[in-house]
Amino acid sequence: MNFEQSVSRIAEQLKPLGDAGRHVAESYALDAEIRRTADDQQLKLKVLAQRRKESSATLRQMQKELGRADVSAGALRECMVNMQRETVKPGLPLAERRAYVELTQHFTTMLVQHHSDLTGGVADVIDKVLNGSGAAALAPRRSGGRRRRG
Repeated sequence: MNFEQSVSRIAEQLKPLGDAGRHVAESYALDAEIRRTADDQQLKLKVLAQRRKESSATLRQMQKELGRADVSAGALRECMVNMQRETVKPGLPLAERRAYVELTQHFTTMLVQHHSDLTGGVADVIDKVLNGSGAAALAPRRSGGRRRRG
């Protein structure tokens, strides 16, 4: 054991003190171990406090983004409903009907992409919360050809 070896080496140097030397060595070694453990705990507590601070800030930012995303998704859905309503109106010229159908398809694609982008953002936030702010930089790139927009 490393601790026992340290105590033995220290006690050897304090051998002239007899049994008291062994007790002094043990006391000093225990005190040093307690300080080292306390320092480790302080460092861990600081890291945890920083992670909590980062997590809180990230979650607040995500809450703002989700609010904006919900508004824009609602606007896309409203546009789709409006165009679908116009598509079925009687007497509508074919070119205009075709435009409404194509725009509905376009807005459907935009809504799906919007949802996909939002889901990716949520995954990034969860990663930050669980792994700290440096985790995303260390993570391997996503495969499948999907690229983030900057």
